[in-house]
Amino acid sequence: MSVEVNTESVTSGDTAVPVDPSMLNPAQDVASSSADANAELLKHKLGLANQHAKSAKKEVQDLREQNQALAAEMAKLKEAQQSAVRQNLEDQGAFRELYEQEKERAKKLESRLLMETADLKGQLESVTQGMAAERLKAQAINTLSTSNALSPEQMYLLLQPMLRTDDEGKPVVLSEGVEQPFGDYVQHLKQSSQWQHHFGASSSRGIGATDGGASIAPGMSNPYKNGNLTEAIRLEVENPELARALRSEARKG
Repeated sequence: MSVEVNTESVTSGDTAVPVDPSMLNPAQDVASSSADANAELLKHKLGLANQHAKSAKKEVQDLREQNQALAAEMAKLKEAQQSAVRQNLEDQGAFRELYEQEKERAKKLESRLLMETADLKGQLESVTQGMAAERLKAQAINTLSTSNALSPEQMYLLLQPMLRTDDEGKPVVLSEGVEQPFGDYVQHLKQSSQWQHHFGASSSRGIGATDGGASIAPGMSNPYKNGNLTEAIRLEVENPELARALRSEARKG
């Protein structure tokens, strides 16, 4: 039901008095005030919501930028780690290469050392065998000389394949599988009809005795007479007794 409000002025005599519409409808005035208040409250809330939205948007943007910065830092760190791994692998590769080179060089040096050692050992054995052979020869020739062999060196060459040295380094003869001292074997040869012509007449004057110009070692050159110092030194080392006798013979002319 609508109520028509007369807003015309109410006259009293000649004076016109204006009429306030709100005085005519109080309920409508209250409703209008409440709507305005609600509108202001809603507007305030909308303003706060807008502020919160802007703040959240800014925080999201800041977080996005921080994430991007962290991602860039992580990429740099990962690249640095990969570079360090590559460098480490390269260093290890260089070290392995150097190690292999040094290993190969050490192997070559060891092989060279073994070869040189074997060579020196062979030379030493050769020298040792040569000295032993020379010593055996000197002892055999001395025995033949003292046994009045006409040509001790020639006879030594004939008997050389049978000559050996025993554990004490003395000359022995291996004949028919039996070892016997070389001196004893020479005495048997002197009594053999097949070898008697290799020996001269026996003499009891000893190794230092001489008869005129006869040599105490027939067939052997006296190094003290012909000036063979090397042979003289060898005799003095290997057979001092024969060396003294030959020196004495050389002094007597």
